[in-house]
Amino acid sequence: MLAPHLAGRPATSVPPPLHRFALCRSSDVAEFTTRLNDVYYPAEVAPRVGRVFGGPSVLRAVHTEDFTLGYIHPGGDVRVVPDRESTGYHVNLALSGSVVAVAGNTEVHVGPDTAAVHTAGQRHELRARADSGLIGLKLSTGLVERELSALLGRPVTGPVRFAPVLDLHSEAGRSWLAMVHFLLAELDRPGLFDSPAVRHSHVRSLVAGLLTGHQHSWTEALSARGAPLRPRTVRRAQEFVHEHFAEPLTVTDIARATGSSVRRLQEAFSAHLDVSPMGYLRDVRLDAARARLTEDGLSVTEAAQACGLTHLGRFSAAYRARFGELPSATAAESPTRG
Repeated sequence: MLAPHLAGRPATSVPPPLHRFALCRSSDVAEFTTRLNDVYYPAEVAPRVGRVFGGPSVLRAVHTEDFTLGYIHPGGDVRVVPDRESTGYHVNLALSGSVVAVAGNTEVHVGPDTAAVHTAGQRHELRARADSGLIGLKLSTGLVERELSALLGRPVTGPVRFAPVLDLHSEAGRSWLAMVHFLLAELDRPGLFDSPAVRHSHVRSLVAGLLTGHQHSWTEALSARGAPLRPRTVRRAQEFVHEHFAEPLTVTDIARATGSSVRRLQEAFSAHLDVSPMGYLRDVRLDAARARLTEDGLSVTEAAQACGLTHLGRFSAAYRARFGELPSATAAESPTRG
C-alpha cells in the first residue's frame, strides 16, 4: 500500500516514512528490541532464526507521553510479544509485506484495506515478515478517554473496547487513513509540524476520527445523543479544563476563560451536563490521577499533586466514590510497579 503523498514518484526517490526521526538501524536483535521498547512497550522481539537479523531492522518514531507514531521494517521474519497486556491503544497499518496482528482473541491480517485496532488491556502481538513495512500508532488511555469525553459532553472512565478490524475501504476508513498519511507527509518535512502542539492537535483529530468512524463500546452512546449540541460556552469551558486541570483553578477562572459570567456558566453546565463546572473539573482531575497511577506508576501523592488535587484526604474520598476503591489500591495493582 503506497501512501498517497508518495504516489507517482520514482521508487528510488521515495524517502522512507518518518525519515527525519530515525531511532535504530541494526541487525542486532537486542539493540532493536531496546529501542522498540523505549517508544512502545516492554516486549520480546523473537526472530525466526538466531539472535541476529538477516538484514538491518529499521525503527523511526515520533514519541510523546500521549502517543507514538512509528515506522518499523524488520530485518527478518519476527514476532513481537509484549511482556504484559498493553496499557495503551494501538492501531497497526501495513505499508508493505505481510503482517498479522493479534488483538485480544482475534487475528487480523493487516493489509491495504485492513488495519488492526487493539484495546487497552487486551492481548497484543505482531507477526511480520522481513519484507514488511509497518506503521504503528500508540495512544494513551488518557488521550482516548479525554477525546471521548469531549465528544459525549461528559466524563467517561474505563476502557473503550474497539472492534479489532478497521475497514480502510469504507468511507470513514478512507478518510481516517488520509489523515494518517497527511500527518506522515507533514512530519517528513520542516514546517508547522515541528511544533509539538501542532502535532498533538492533529493526533487528537485522529483519535476523534477513530472514535467517530470505527465501532467501539461507546458507539451507541455517541449515535444516540438526542440532546442539542453543547453551547459554545460549555465546549470552551471543557477544553479549558482539560488543558489546565493541573493548575489551581476556580470557577471564576473557568468563566473568565470562556468569556461568560459565573452564573451563566453554572446554568449552562447544569442544563447540558448535569454537573457543576467545579464538579466537572474534579472528575477530570480524578480520571487523570487514575491514569497516572495505572500507566505511569506514580505514588498516590505524586499522582494527586500532578493533577491539581492538593488535599490527600479529600482526594482519597472522592476517588473511592468515583472508582469504588482507594487510590492506594489502584497504585498497588499498577503493571508499571514491581
